[in-house]
Amino acid sequence: MILNPYTAFSEVYDRILEHVDYEEWYSYIRELMHEYVKRPEWILELGCGTGKFGAKFSRDDYLIFGMDKSIDMLKIARARAYKKFHIFCGDMTNFTLSRKFDFIFSVHDTMNYFTEYDDLKKVLRSVKKIMKKNSIFMFDLTTEHNIKKYFYNNKTKYRLKGIDIEWKNNYDEKNKLIYSILQFKKNGKLSTEKHVQRVYLINEIKNLLEDENFKLIDIFSDYSFSPVQEDTVMTNYVTKLS
Repeated sequence: MILNPYTAFSEVYDRILEHVDYEEWYSYIRELMHEYVKRPEWILELGCGTGKFGAKFSRDDYLIFGMDKSIDMLKIARARAYKKFHIFCGDMTNFTLSRKFDFIFSVHDTMNYFTEYDDLKKVLRSVKKIMKKNSIFMFDLTTEHNIKKYFYNNKTKYRLKGIDIEWKNNYDEKNKLIYSILQFKKNGKLSTEKHVQRVYLINEIKNLLEDENFKLIDIFSDYSFSPVQEDTVMTNYVTKLS
């Protein structure tokens, strides 16, 4: 059975990523937000997944909304959506909201899932509609270095919650496409998810942002305030409207 990305994966996603220090990651996002936005009142995460960041912002008394395309991931996030954290389903390439936000962010290589320039432009156009003059849109993109070092021809196996999982990765260097095949075997039934992402070079993103009337304020490396290096794993872009 072929499933949409983040369907079967949603059930084990947090367990597979339990090595990630979300508290440190959240602290960086919050610090970056306050660096550029004086008094953030409305915050939006695009591609919120299982809601770990939303829960932390809410815990610290920020009003935050989380949007994701995967209903299955939002079902997990629902348990964390309390106090000031609200979730809803939406497509990043085509969404409209009734108000504008002060700080918008999308992390953990969500933007790499838009493998066509036109789709990435559609995301920027949707985001633009919910930004104020001084709003900030921060997003990350995985680098080719990251893919070649940690994912190229890599295969990993897990057994979690009674599910046997095999995660295989490949990289089409010519077309800059990352292919991830996840197979799940539960109660004798086999299902498969195919994830496709694209590596974008910094100059490509700069041109896209300029075309869509975004101003690139800063580029950072790996959730720090350091410049991008050859061994950067995630490139962090900080933008506003031109």
